Order: sequence, then structure tokens, then C-alpha cells
Amino acid sequence: MLKREVAKRVFAREFEACRALEMPVRAGGGKASSGDLKTPNLLLSPSGLVLNRVFVVGVITELDCVGAQNEMWKARIVDPTGAFTVYAGQYQPEASIFFSTVEIPAFIALTGKARIYEPEPGSVFVSVRAEEVNVVDEEIRNRWVVDTAEQTVERLEAFSDAVVSGYRDEELRGYLLEKGVSGELAEGISLALERAHAPEEFAKLLGVFVKEALQALEFDSENSSGADGDRKEFVLELLREMDEGKGVDYAAFLEVAVSRGVPEELVEDVIRSLFAGGQCYEPRIGIIRLVG
Repeated sequence: MLKREVAKRVFAREFEACRALEMPVRAGGGKASSGDLKTPNLLLSPSGLVLNRVFVVGVITELDCVGAQNEMWKARIVDPTGAFTVYAGQYQPEASIFFSTVEIPAFIALTGKARIYEPEPGSVFVSVRAEEVNVVDEEIRNRWVVDTAEQTVERLEAFSDAVVSGYRDEELRGYLLEKGVSGELAEGISLALERAHAPEEFAKLLGVFVKEALQALEFDSENSSGADGDRKEFVLELLREMDEGKGVDYAAFLEVAVSRGVPEELVEDVIRSLFAGGQCYEPRIGIIRLVG
């Protein structure tokens, strides 16, 4: 029996920057064209993460039945750094049944296979083909964010060490192995430095997103007491009060909150933390809605 690839934890911002590590080979020996939709053997992120399958926990904020005969589900799963595009069709019956019954928004955990579509050179779309999906709670989502952040930071530290070393190719792989880096990550970092576009800049940006993701989880504990805590609770209650089931116009919400004595900066901080923490989403531009 073939061994399945381990599902990797990865933030949306890094996943969408992944590119195919290997182009598939046709039966005749030629490479597939860039316009082919394919499930690659492996994807490579700019920080050196090598993956084929992913494990994601986030908020499902959009869901559509697409395809000529509505045989395909398309979902948007949000984490603190961005969003995953997820598909499930007739060959993923369990996932399709889940999407046909789930109520959005909801916290979900998903395992799936990475796919990449290149309609033309320079235009790349990365998505996930769902294998297993379940509804979870906010605590599990928060645990996933922390665990994914820890793994990402560890990888970024190895990547930074590789850059500073000045080594490349076999010398770099040997250097990283001596440092205790896994063989897969050592190979991935070496390939990322060789093939990825501006990987060092991306690594710095990813570090910022990871920090912001963790800060969003800490927002509640840091602002749960005193006047700021009371105002934060007021902002949440006002959102619930103004939402009649279809979301709240942000401009109108901000105006009402400020008129009731809540500083605009605090309102924006609360909303930003809710977005980053997956507790709030934007069903349409300018419209905000709480999860749950």
C-alpha cells in the first residue's frame, strides 16, 4: 500500500505562495503544459516547506455550488493570515456531503490535497481538494494557530540561518543537516533559495503575519479588564444588536460606536482582532458579520 504524504500545517499566506516543485510527466515522456490542472507530487513554499497535503483549521465564510451541473463545491476558509480556496466534487463524497449541509460561518478543520492551476505563464492559482472536513470549536482553531505559528517560526529560523551561512546547494544541505534540520526541510530551503522569487523578502513578511496572528489570539486577555475591556464588550454587543442576519455596514457601525463614546481607534482595533482571530468576516465589501 502506498504511504500517504503527511498533511502539513501551513498558514494561508504561505500556502498561496507555493509553487509546483515537480512538473508532472506525461506517458510519452513530455512535461505537461502550464495550462493543465494538476495535483502535483509536491509543492514548495518560499520558506522551504515541502508539502503535498495540508491540515487547515479556520472559518468557512463563503460556499458555492459550482460546475456545469452543480457537481462541485467551492469554499473559502479563512485563517488569521488570509484564505484558502477549497474544492470538493463527486470524487470527494464525504466532503461534498459536509459542504451541502454545513451552515456558514463556522469553525472547521480540513485535510486535503494541494492543487495548482496555471492558465498562463505567471498566473498561478493554488487550492485544496478536500478529503475530510469537520466542524470544530474556537479553542481547536486557536490551538491550530499556535501550533502552526511554532512550526513556521522554527522553519523561518532555519531559513534565516541558511541565508546567513552563505552556503548553497550540497554545502547548504550538509550545513543544515549538521544543525539538526530535517533532510526534507534542508532540501526545501536549498531549493527555495535557488528557485523561489525573492524568498528572503517573503520570509520577513511571513514572520510579520505570524506575529500578528498570535497577537490576535492574545487580544482578549490583554483587553479583558478595565475601561478598554468594557468598551470592547460594548463593540461586540453593538455588532450583535445591529446585525439583522445579513451583516452590518462598517461605516454605519463605526459612526454609531463613536457616537456612543467609543474611540474610533479602539473600534478599529477590536474589529481588526476579530478578523484576524476568525471571529468576524466580510461577506461583502464593507459589510462585517460575527461568526456564530
